[in-house]
Amino acid sequence: MHTDPFILFGAQHIITLIIAFTAFIFIPFAIKDKSDAFHHTAGISIAVLVFVHEVTNALNAFTFGLPWQEAVPLHLCDMSAISIALYFIYKIKILFNCAFFWGIGGATMAMLTPDIDYQFPHAEFVPFFYGHALVLLGVFFAVICLKERPFFSDVNKVVVISLVLAGVIYVANILLGEGANFWYLMDKPAGDTIMNFFPEPPYHLLITTPVAISVFYLIYLPYVISDALKKS
Repeated sequence: MHTDPFILFGAQHIITLIIAFTAFIFIPFAIKDKSDAFHHTAGISIAVLVFVHEVTNALNAFTFGLPWQEAVPLHLCDMSAISIALYFIYKIKILFNCAFFWGIGGATMAMLTPDIDYQFPHAEFVPFFYGHALVLLGVFFAVICLKERPFFSDVNKVVVISLVLAGVIYVANILLGEGANFWYLMDKPAGDTIMNFFPEPPYHLLITTPVAISVFYLIYLPYVISDALKKS
């Protein structure tokens, strides 16, 4: 089937963003007054959808002719998806914290500047946006329906965890060989992203690392403002 090249912020991209952002914000608000039992079932349902998507996404790596390394769930968005899914099952706070900052920072950026070559109806288009929107649905469901939230100390913890994991992922990229570029530590994304303006690898890490850390604190900023207003 013939598909046109993906156009960043073209009509199709913008419409997709509107649909996705409306869904993962509207759905939690629509069910926020339901019972705790309903919320528990909804959380488990999101977890199941996440795991099904992760398995499907691994198989799609071969379907779309991507490097076999893409079947390994080591992208930041994979980790945020798995974190929020495990949070719904085990209710461990650090899992929510990681999913919150990785999801809002990573999944949002991925949807705004997707690393895909073709637009709909190419088979890669829907899974890409569905998977990232699912992460954000999980995060916003936890915040809106389960009343979960991060605190400033949580930002610091996620920053430390992210830096340690970045080192692990860098080594994993080397061990997995050519084609492995998890967290874009080895090379820039193929599509048009803000990283186009960064130095060539590996020097791009000198910019991406502080930018990523800054994004985490910017994501927390609304809570700083909200807490300050409540105190005043």
